[in-house]
Amino acid sequence: MGVDLLSGERILWQGSPVRRSVFLRQDPKWIRFSLKFDAVLLVFLTAVVGLLHLWLGPVDSWTVKFTAGMFAASVALHHAEPFVWRFLTLHRTTYYVTNHRVVSTPGRRARAVKLAEIDALSYDRNADGTGYVRLDHRVMPDGFGNGTVAELIHVPDVDEVVALLANLTGRTPAQTLPKPDSASAL
Repeated sequence: MGVDLLSGERILWQGSPVRRSVFLRQDPKWIRFSLKFDAVLLVFLTAVVGLLHLWLGPVDSWTVKFTAGMFAASVALHHAEPFVWRFLTLHRTTYYVTNHRVVSTPGRRARAVKLAEIDALSYDRNADGTGYVRLDHRVMPDGFGNGTVAELIHVPDVDEVVALLANLTGRTPAQTLPKPDSASAL
């Protein structure tokens, strides 16, 4: 077994991601927002550098190029990190729903959230019955730095998992996107 159970804990559901894609239907919205935010940040930094140039005089081009390169590298890593994390861990991930918590084991170290700490329950169901389950209100997707479970991706039979979690937590699940019909299925 890939999870250490607590005293009095039993597994109610166990599953692994059914697809190996690192992208979800929600990702384009998140990426679009992040790119807009970074564009505003770039305009702000350009204005600050322009004001510093007027106040302090010319700055050597090496410093400007280095600063611009570091900013670009930081933005690229910021956008790529969740997808790289999924790529490196999705093939070995197992999900568990127990009577006390939701556990994701993307390798040796398990990440868990207690059922009482789940502050939101939303899901997205694909035409084939698989889907995505969100357990909190985080803005950014799960990634390397997160120690708790915020999402379960590519869940087989997402309706069963959402019904189980709704029953255990007492929360009403919200569907994030309308149910796809057979004509619009991908």
